[in-house]
Amino acid sequence: MARKVASEMSFERVAKHFPVEKEEKILTMDKPVIIESACPGWQIGGERFPAIPCTIEEQVKEIVDSVKAGAVCIHVHPRDPKTCVAQVDDYLLKQVLDPIFDQVDCVTLNHTWLPKEEVDYISLTDKLLKLGKGNKYCQGVVVLPIGYTSLTGAFHSRESVTEGVKWLEAHDVKPRYELYDTHTIFSVKNNLIDTNISTWKPYIMPAHLGKHSSHAIHKDPWSYLNVITTVNIIKETVPDSILGVNAGGRNWLPILVLGLLMGAQFFRVGIEDQYWLYPHKDQIIKKNSDVVKLTVDIAQLLGRRVVTDANEAREILGMKLTS
Repeated sequence: MARKVASEMSFERVAKHFPVEKEEKILTMDKPVIIESACPGWQIGGERFPAIPCTIEEQVKEIVDSVKAGAVCIHVHPRDPKTCVAQVDDYLLKQVLDPIFDQVDCVTLNHTWLPKEEVDYISLTDKLLKLGKGNKYCQGVVVLPIGYTSLTGAFHSRESVTEGVKWLEAHDVKPRYELYDTHTIFSVKNNLIDTNISTWKPYIMPAHLGKHSSHAIHKDPWSYLNVITTVNIIKETVPDSILGVNAGGRNWLPILVLGLLMGAQFFRVGIEDQYWLYPHKDQIIKKNSDVVKLTVDIAQLLGRRVVTDANEAREILGMKLTS
């Protein structure tokens, strides 16, 4: 007996064959994205990297353009306009930030530790709080790993980091923990969180990938496996955290995209850690704001909402403005 073959695909037949409309939403990429601009950074400018702004006016314009492009947070190492060399200087930072605040609202997540033989997280931050009559110049600050020795030779001892974090949280300045390697997450958890030194949730936890002293991402496909492992280790070790991907080096762009796909929320981009635009081309970044715009475009193409309101960003990050 011959089988009867349908010549048309009815609604019922299609629905039975592939009921795609019944699939549940996958919420991995559901959380909003917060972008931080790292400009002008510490890189050498001039012919080597013309994107580096030197004058106060150039620094202000590029940072404002980056905020308008979609970076709601800024990380600023101010440049001496005479030498174009980055400085750790409270008055110079104020000189750069004040004209920025006149034009845009943003979240400051700056470097405020003094590069002494043993790092001092308190003195410069205290000066900035007094200058700002509150925390507008240092709403959050970078906290480097315990045991890390910076390029300046400054040592981040257990005592200096512990004392600094305790002081920062007591003065409404939120620590942001820079996770340079796999062990750092244990160090933060064991020395700061489990001991109740740091209690300000959610913890801001950006994984550093491809920049100095951080996770290696210079070989594919192992770079992707490294990111997948690192981000999930952070998520499961400290569940009360904002996951971040701070990528640098040649491979920063694919790693950033992978971070977006994995649902990370915090992304640092800019000319402090990024030099080449693409991993497979010798094309140098022309402007910091170009990198911010590229990040925003990619995030939105993936259906992720980019936060551009500073108050919303502070709410998500669990921060507050006291100025």
